[in-house]
Amino acid sequence: MTFVVRGIETEYVEMVRSGGSDANGQPALTRVALGAANPCRHCLKLIAEGEQKLVLAYRPFDRLQPYAEVGPIFLHHAACDRYV
Repeated sequence: MTFVVRGIETEYVEMVRSGGSDANGQPALTRVALGAANPCRHCLKLIAEGEQKLVLAYRPFDRLQPYAEVGPIFLHHAACDRYV
């Protein structure tokens, strides 16, 4: 069995950055990162303290099913490269 780690799709991240809705139908919140516990789910790097970040609700599944939970994630507010 092969385990592969990838960042969230760039198309989704760009949609959220341009004002699109998150998994709860709301726009992402823009906040300033405080501390060192702000992992970007697109590039998989930490968002540096003082940088702007997006906070949003995310569901990693495209349809409802028993494991389709919604949870909070962070993204860099500025463009970053997807981890592949």
